[in-house]
Amino acid sequence: MQIAISDKQSFSTNKKLEEIKDGYLVLPIFEGEKAKFSSELVSSFLKENPKFGKLYEVQLLYSPNLKIVLIGLGKKDKFDFGKLQNFAGAATKYLLAKTEEANLALPKGLSLSGEQIGQALSIGIQLMDHDPSLDYKSKKEPHKLKKINLLSSDPKLRQGLERGNLLSGSINLARKLADMPANELSPTVFLNHAKDLAKANNLEITVLDEAHAKKKGMGAFVGVAQGSDEPSYLIALEYTGNSSSKEKWGLLGKGITFDSGGISIKPSSNMHEMKYDMCGAAAVLATMQVLAKLKVKNNIVGIMAVTENLPGGKAQRPGDIVRTYSGKTAEVLNTDAEGRLVLIDAIAWAQKDFKANKLIDLATLTGAIVISLGDFNTGVFTNNVQFAKQLINAGGQVGEKYWLMPMDEDYDEMIKGEIGDITNIGHGGSMPGAAGSITGAKFIEAGVKENIPWIHLDIAGTAWDSKPKPYRGAGATGVGIKTLVKLIEGDK
Repeated sequence: MQIAISDKQSFSTNKKLEEIKDGYLVLPIFEGEKAKFSSELVSSFLKENPKFGKLYEVQLLYSPNLKIVLIGLGKKDKFDFGKLQNFAGAATKYLLAKTEEANLALPKGLSLSGEQIGQALSIGIQLMDHDPSLDYKSKKEPHKLKKINLLSSDPKLRQGLERGNLLSGSINLARKLADMPANELSPTVFLNHAKDLAKANNLEITVLDEAHAKKKGMGAFVGVAQGSDEPSYLIALEYTGNSSSKEKWGLLGKGITFDSGGISIKPSSNMHEMKYDMCGAAAVLATMQVLAKLKVKNNIVGIMAVTENLPGGKAQRPGDIVRTYSGKTAEVLNTDAEGRLVLIDAIAWAQKDFKANKLIDLATLTGAIVISLGDFNTGVFTNNVQFAKQLINAGGQVGEKYWLMPMDEDYDEMIKGEIGDITNIGHGGSMPGAAGSITGAKFIEAGVKENIPWIHLDIAGTAWDSKPKPYRGAGATGVGIKTLVKLIEGDK
């Protein structure tokens, strides 16, 4: 059977391994694997190269009419959904420019269900197929690969492929928005995308411009927005899947479409990457689309705080004090710590106006988290460890990695204000910037009502790749979307 994935690719599962006599055949190989293969060529190679099979290692073998591509899967006891997804991505990366059609054999003896396998393969292939440069280069080199034949007879594969198609389509939407340059993706353009998505998915949309936000008392958001001539917005998308339930999820996304740092201006090196400072908002937008299409039996509001942070003539100054929508006052000691300012108002809006009582925010918040965790794990900060463990477990099931960070009361003192209630950067540590990712999270937590479970995801290290990975191109990753969908949907 064939399942259309996009205009460029389709899957089929109607071929058997022994029937492949020509073209490209991709074989997955676990590290140190000694399994017998029908191809003497493959068996001989593995016998001569017993250490082959490290993660995403690639080797091409030639027979008269058949090109066999071996791709390493690493240790079998460590193989999971994420590595299967990345195997599909690595295979796609190798094949994109080489052939229009290829055959992909699946690893044997996996603990994953057919639905999970199909989902992982679909996502991995389509994430690799995403190429932002095709929108901008004058000499385009479109991908040659149009069809992949999955060699499997598992009847549940189709269901997984369809779900993977839905997820990867939304993930690639978030990536497309994040990869756009800031001169093309202004807050107004982002708002237009949100309006289109709301209309297409029957979501209720509420928009606050700066004037309305100021009237409501959202001084922290307005303070960041006032440095730019571009209009700024707080955008809320609502989905009601269970009108009889009092539970309501609140998803919050930082949407700084360009972050210069404001008056506390950033160094010029790599400042061009600050177009990615809206990845949290893009993830919330995409997640709302998936949840609506899946018709989940939950109630969700997705809020995106979308603005620029620029050093214009009206920009806020270090030393300014703003009144947040939570009622707390904040000393702005550094205008480059703007994400927490827009989020404290967004999170208060979710609770006060939309009655959200389970909160998760996503933000490219701090460079400190990159120093702590690199680009492999997303930092998790919470006032409810059990809630955080549920999210971390959901992420593990869909191939996204998270690490729980401390949020002891000791850190509260580091954002205690001298004049205002709180400060937007930490102080009093053993060195400047000490516990930077934690104090950033503590600032946002100050806007959370007591006893409402809340998680902050610092995605500054995982939201984009500066260089290509073996299984994914450079640029935005769409991190967090799969995890949020899995968590909110539950075990269904």
